[in-house]
Amino acid sequence: MKKVFMILACGVVVLVCVALIVGYSTSSPAQHLQGQPHIEQIATVDYVVDGDTINLQGGEKVRLVGVDAPETSPSEGSKAREFIENFCPPGVVIGLDVDDLNQIDRYGRTIAVVYAKIEGFWVNLNAELLRRGYAKIMFIPPSEFNPYKWFA
Repeated sequence: MKKVFMILACGVVVLVCVALIVGYSTSSPAQHLQGQPHIEQIATVDYVVDGDTINLQGGEKVRLVGVDAPETSPSEGSKAREFIENFCPPGVVIGLDVDDLNQIDRYGRTIAVVYAKIEGFWVNLNAELLRRGYAKIMFIPPSEFNPYKWFA
């Protein structure tokens, strides 16, 4: 009886260890840090197009999901572009969380939340544009991201 109990206990320990190893290896490193965002892709900024679009080195274009910044001609649009350029100047590495429900827009741009590393922490650039009044919320389903929840 004692031998059966020991075999069962060892089996449970092995199963728990396997589950932990599999769970750790299939999730991203960012998920293991409390409060850190889910970053699917790291990229380098080539230049900022306007208040809601960034071109990356290698030619990929990223449209910030959930935000609508004014075009660059009015002063408000220039302010949004300048804000992004301050957060993400050319050559800076950014993190992207691509919208799993709508990855590419009709212009061929990747749709994503853009994260800039500020003082060692990833900051949601999309939410910062909204919070500071440089852009308005633009929620177009289907989307993995609901910008209204960024302020809940």
